[in-house]
Amino acid sequence: MSEERSGVSVTRETVSGIARELFEAKRGVYTVPYVSPRLPERDLETAYAISAEFAALRERELGVKRVGRKVGLTNPLVQQRVGIDEPDYGIIHDDMVHPSGMHLPLSAYNRLLIEAEVAFVLGSDVLDPSRESVEAAIDYVTPAFEVVDFRYAGSVGQIVDTIADNAGCSGVVLGEERHAYGEVDLTRVEMVITGGGEEITRGVGGNVLGDPVNAVLWLAETALRTGEPLRAGEVLLSGSIGYIEPWPADVECVATITGLGRVVATADTKG
Repeated sequence: MSEERSGVSVTRETVSGIARELFEAKRGVYTVPYVSPRLPERDLETAYAISAEFAALRERELGVKRVGRKVGLTNPLVQQRVGIDEPDYGIIHDDMVHPSGMHLPLSAYNRLLIEAEVAFVLGSDVLDPSRESVEAAIDYVTPAFEVVDFRYAGSVGQIVDTIADNAGCSGVVLGEERHAYGEVDLTRVEMVITGGGEEITRGVGGNVLGDPVNAVLWLAETALRTGEPLRAGEVLLSGSIGYIEPWPADVECVATITGLGRVVATADTKG
């Protein structure tokens, strides 16, 4: 990879070097400078190349395996704010998946953020991105927290910063119930997150591209186009139904989604 735009040159060595920085920062729990000054403006292709190498480093050096993917930037207003017209995606590894009731050690994260969404789990591979094929491949849906953390200090930065850093995904907590896809109208579900009994955020399923399954359709098409089709057993996060907020410490956080049940997790300062 070698490219020159906006006065910035990108080489394979640059991609590998940035991926290594992000990998070491995640492993060591510290922050690094934004990557955007080293990339051409809005060069999503290079940002995804960094993200892919970041994931590959985790797989090679930590022995983890990919078990899912997340979709982000599913709210059109957020897309407008960052200047893009489509979602982004990241990788979920097996060491990032936790059951409901999990206690997350705050010491393992730079600045933990909380969001709740519908998770889809596949029962079969998706080799055709049509709605009919994607919907037929869904085994079940469940509420989920996405564990959001970035390797940067302060705000998220530019879109290339977000994508390069695995779209901010540092984990997922899966809900207590499993429901067949189609059992609940996902466009109309209502989500509320509380922390220690205090409301943190709320929203409706239609906030996610009109219907959370639309995020899965986009992901299925993108995955096939990039040569990494969605596989049976993968956990797919469809995008935040409400706002992304700081995760309050040492209180039980509960997200309820009407018709789907709840997911529970606590961020501990003791951990």
